[in-house]
Amino acid sequence: MTARRLVVGLALLAALVSPAAAGASEKAIWGPVTLPNGNSAFPTYQDLGVDTIQFAMNWRSIAPERPADPGNPADPAYAWPKEVDSAVAQAGPAGINVALLIHGSPGWSNGGQSALHAPDPGAYATFMAAASRRYPSVHRWMVWGEPNRSDRFLPNETNSPVGARAYAKILDAAYGSLKAVSAQNIVIGGMTWTGGDVRPTAFMDYMRLPNGKPPRLDWFGHNPFPFRFPNLREIAIAGGYRDISDLDTFSQQLRKTYGKRARFWLSEFLVLSDRASNEFELSVSRAEQARWLAAAYRIADSLPSVAGLGWLALQDQPQRPGSSNWGLLTDGGSRKPAYGAFRAARGERFRPEVEVARRVRARVVSKRGLAVRVTPVAGGRVSVELRRGSRVVARAKRGGQASVLERLRLRTPGVRRGSYRCVVRVPRGATVIRQVKMR
Repeated sequence: MTARRLVVGLALLAALVSPAAAGASEKAIWGPVTLPNGNSAFPTYQDLGVDTIQFAMNWRSIAPERPADPGNPADPAYAWPKEVDSAVAQAGPAGINVALLIHGSPGWSNGGQSALHAPDPGAYATFMAAASRRYPSVHRWMVWGEPNRSDRFLPNETNSPVGARAYAKILDAAYGSLKAVSAQNIVIGGMTWTGGDVRPTAFMDYMRLPNGKPPRLDWFGHNPFPFRFPNLREIAIAGGYRDISDLDTFSQQLRKTYGKRARFWLSEFLVLSDRASNEFELSVSRAEQARWLAAAYRIADSLPSVAGLGWLALQDQPQRPGSSNWGLLTDGGSRKPAYGAFRAARGERFRPEVEVARRVRARVVSKRGLAVRVTPVAGGRVSVELRRGSRVVARAKRGGQASVLERLRLRTPGVRRGSYRCVVRVPRGATVIRQVKMR
């Protein structure tokens, strides 16, 4: 993510501060580098406001034979995927991040077993370092995909810690090697999904190193495929399942395991349109697909524990029995209602610049109001609220133009001393929350 400098100020105050953003969630997607007509897909991603494009790389395909110098991406044994090369080359000029998922172990790394088997942690870590050197502009690295499923990762047994223990070793080793290449690398571990042979709640608990500590990571990856319409008011599903509506509950476990600053990377989310497929049973109408998508991205934007939410995928699969209609586009390239819903969803690419006081005297606010300056990236309504707890004590809104500073004032006579939150919303931009102390 390319972060804008966020300047906070007020004419009454000489000092300026720039606290960390809250409610920030990247808008991610899985999709091709080129469209079926042969054109680049990146102009489409830019129109959609995509922050991050995701791709998977199969280690077994890249290095079927053991490299002589495995830490060197130029070793002749490596056959790097041209699609990823092209994606990385196009993403930078388009202002889009790339996130790479590395899975599939070569036989030489796992004792001659299948690609699903856990590799030697050192060998996996060395390959991750080589990949990071190959793609120095990439700083989001996902360690395997859905290892809480026995059809994705082995060893694995139902409701057993064996898989999570093996996974923890390769995750921790990868963390060390990726950070050694670049401190900017974000290591995404866990990578669970809603269900699995080992439920995500148990998998997180079971992820322990031989010393009993959890493996190192920056973000915990999870694919929260839905069982019901996305709504945080829903009761958490029993049995350790965690779908999009359970993220508030799952966040509590994440904080307990990794601390208050831990965040989720929700790599894959979807709901099919029109009909079920061989992979997914749940489907809705095209209009409902758009409504479910919009609700999911509202949840991601509302939770500080969510670093990003990814949609799977840009385009429907070619129509055949059992194919998946998961796209924002049909297989022929026509836009579905979900395209507009994704485009309108909030993301980092359209985060506004916000200026507001961090500390101000309550009597000054009571008399003159609280000044808030907002510069939106896209045109449309600018909305600002002052909240104390869950209560809105003041609200202001006005129409805004792209890249034009808007001055709003929150008037609230008789405001009391204490801690408040200034909440700023603009079209397509991530919600910005600023803490304000009334003295």
